[in-house]
Amino acid sequence: MKPLYEVTMINTGGRDGEVHSEDKSFSMNVKQPKQMSGEDTKETNPEQLFAAAYSACFNSALDGVLKKAKEENTDRVVNATARLLKDESDGGFKLSAAIEVEFDGVAEDKAQQYVEDAHKLCPYSKMARDGIDVELKGTTK
Repeated sequence: MKPLYEVTMINTGGRDGEVHSEDKSFSMNVKQPKQMSGEDTKETNPEQLFAAAYSACFNSALDGVLKKAKEENTDRVVNATARLLKDESDGGFKLSAAIEVEFDGVAEDKAQQYVEDAHKLCPYSKMARDGIDVELKGTTK
């Protein structure tokens, strides 16, 4: 299937390195969080980047849900929380996430339904729920 959009991000140094796009329009240092034996820093980490992307994507999915429901001018804030957990099955790590949406001007009984409907549409939610296709390739210089 042909992608609608594709972007490649490049990392050097792992969790104590740097990440950038091929065209250099995005570039950030990344650091291990203090809670994971890192330094006390203002640099970002992979979990923050994931949560930022998930919140933006989810909020866009809500746009479609709210337009379909004819909810006009609905302000909302989407909080996405990414959690890095110990994976007892293999001794490694795994991610979990939480989404909380605060609406302004939406009936309480409709708010939860809108969130559930957006969860069905959001590509990040689909990835979290259904997994993601990953192509792996190792090369040498």
